[in-house]
Amino acid sequence: MNIYEQILAALKTKFQGVEVATLQRIASKKSEGVTDESKVNSIVEGISFQDVLNSYGDYRADGAQKTAISNYEKKHNIKDGKPIEETKPQTPAPTPQPKPAEEVPAWAQSLIDSNKTLSEKLAAMDAKTKADIRDQQIDEVAKSFGIPEFAYKGKQIADDADLNQYFTDLKQEMQNSGFQFVKSPEEGNHEHQSEISSIAEQIEKGTKEIVEQNNK
Repeated sequence: MNIYEQILAALKTKFQGVEVATLQRIASKKSEGVTDESKVNSIVEGISFQDVLNSYGDYRADGAQKTAISNYEKKHNIKDGKPIEETKPQTPAPTPQPKPAEEVPAWAQSLIDSNKTLSEKLAAMDAKTKADIRDQQIDEVAKSFGIPEFAYKGKQIADDADLNQYFTDLKQEMQNSGFQFVKSPEEGNHEHQSEISSIAEQIEKGTKEIVEQNNK
């Protein structure tokens, strides 16, 4: 504990029942400038009950004086002997009204509307052109796989879908469900040519055998 705390503790023991605030004021005053703890006992012994009463009286008198001064100042509207200037309430600044939007001239508005309409038409045409190109691509790939239109028309095919993979999967699904695909002309011609070649080979073989028999 510091000097102040030691003096206060000793005063509480010596003057039991005395208001702590009074003892605190005495301890604060007596501890000023004291650094040697060995002097605490002699300081406390030198404090009499009369000193406690005087300290309490001074405190009450000081409090009463302050109260009287405060009441006088409030009554006469002064502070430290000078009149208090009443602060006038500040008038709130008027709220600025929003400025009305400037009217666009009729000719300018007409031009704006025309440009907007033209932009919308161009956007619609561009979208239709892209859709037509995409549909043409789908038809061409579907035809190359031999898939009829009813199998894919009306279905939503994503714009970024791989058409080859899409129709490969679709054709496999249709085959798994028992659908019989019509052979394309190219496939039919290929088989027809194979049959003709086979017949030609047989004729050539028979002719060769007849010639060999006649030569014997």
